[in-house]
Amino acid sequence: MVALVWQTVVMLGVMPARLFPGVDRVVATFGRLVGNGVLPTHALATLARLAVGFALGAIVGVTLGIVMGRSRWAEDVLLPLVSVGNPIPGLAYAPLFVIWFGLGNLPAVLLVGFAAAFPVAVNTWTGVRAVKPIWIRSAIAMGAGERQIFRKVVLPGALPAVMTGLRLGLARAWRVLVAVEMLTSVPLGLGWLIFGAREFLATDVMLAGIAVIGLVGLGLEKLVFEPLERLTVVRWGMLAR
Repeated sequence: MVALVWQTVVMLGVMPARLFPGVDRVVATFGRLVGNGVLPTHALATLARLAVGFALGAIVGVTLGIVMGRSRWAEDVLLPLVSVGNPIPGLAYAPLFVIWFGLGNLPAVLLVGFAAAFPVAVNTWTGVRAVKPIWIRSAIAMGAGERQIFRKVVLPGALPAVMTGLRLGLARAWRVLVAVEMLTSVPLGLGWLIFGAREFLATDVMLAGIAVIGLVGLGLEKLVFEPLERLTVVRWGMLAR
């Protein structure tokens, strides 16, 4: 339906074809860029940065969330800082990261991790705090030690919230990464491709790059998070599918 409306607008000449290409032209450009390896090369470069940056953010975020959830002192000290930083758009930090770490891959990867860590930390903390005290008391009554309580009770109980935090963190990381690739002069990447195409008014290339961004986001959801949920919280009966 959207494609039909789009193509109708193009045929009516509401906007210049140079600025508003038809669906057929975008599809043809997409196929050409995939065939000559341009889109896969840029997509892989972006995914590599995403993988490293998000892994750092996830590790830091989950660790902070668990520490805040299990320690009242850590919660009092860290939660206000996390709560202040969480609503700030990750891209707002981009100029600082460029000043601190220069141009290229390093600031892009670090900013991705930094931006992703906040929602992961907040949701992990929420999940740990939401574990019912009666579950912990029952485990203690059955002789469970601190490590067993954490591994068998706290972590599984908090996992649905942790998964939500990871989803939100990945979405934020993906948005930040594509935007920051336009600012940090990386040699390859979808953001770099889109920004470079702007210089030549190659809107078909820009739209093809945007389509890849959406497809990659969908693929991450279907190929990463849904199988992970089925293997954990769904299998344990903590989440219905």
